[in-house]
Amino acid sequence: MKAEATAQVAAPAGAQAVRHAWRGGAMLYDPAVITQPDPALFDPATHGEHARPVGAGGRQAAWFLSLPGGTQAALRHYRRGGLVGKLVRATYVWTGESDTRAFAEFRLMAELRDAGLAVPRPLAAGYWRHGLGYRAALLTERIPDAQPLALRLEDALCEPAAQAIADMHAAGAWHADLNLYNILIDRQNQAWLIDFDRGRGGGVDAAARQGNLARLRRSCEKVAGARGVAFWALLARSYEAAWRARQG
Repeated sequence: MKAEATAQVAAPAGAQAVRHAWRGGAMLYDPAVITQPDPALFDPATHGEHARPVGAGGRQAAWFLSLPGGTQAALRHYRRGGLVGKLVRATYVWTGESDTRAFAEFRLMAELRDAGLAVPRPLAAGYWRHGLGYRAALLTERIPDAQPLALRLEDALCEPAAQAIADMHAAGAWHADLNLYNILIDRQNQAWLIDFDRGRGGGVDAAARQGNLARLRRSCEKVAGARGVAFWALLARSYEAAWRARQG
């Protein structure tokens, strides 16, 4: 692919990202980690034995990678779900570069990290145009030894999970798919929020907060039945306490 301009661009909250373009596409990347920008970074085949599919979630389009230099990363190709996804799996309508799913998620995650939230570091976001549509992919830093909350429904983890959600809402962010697989627990039992595709910043009202919580409640019920319902009750109480503390 023919390379075009490479330029530093402002990311939210004063962070700096670099834009690298090629014919029919472009990427944003963190130059502190990605020293040789290349669209091939988003192809799991490029990484050979250093790429392996993610076992839980990801819609069969996510991999764990070891990048040059040793950084452990997670690669996700954007895929549609539901009925539309069965017809047009990986293509989205082009409405402009800033609206691409990958660039929007990269910038939101950078903003949340700058605000001190426990979200993975965004490393690179790329898109490829195809006629009136485009495909996209995102690279983020992997959280070492983390597991989805879905695999660790322990009462003691309700509080760190609730704290992470309250922090997100206090920072003015809304998550489009808050479920048990998008909350990770690391080896120190800290909770991390992942997958901010279609998320947004700029403030959340009570209805948006409750919408996030309702989606998480349904996930608890779906994943673990009666045990999930009991876990949700504890998590909801922890969240309300955490939210009140942030408002005081």
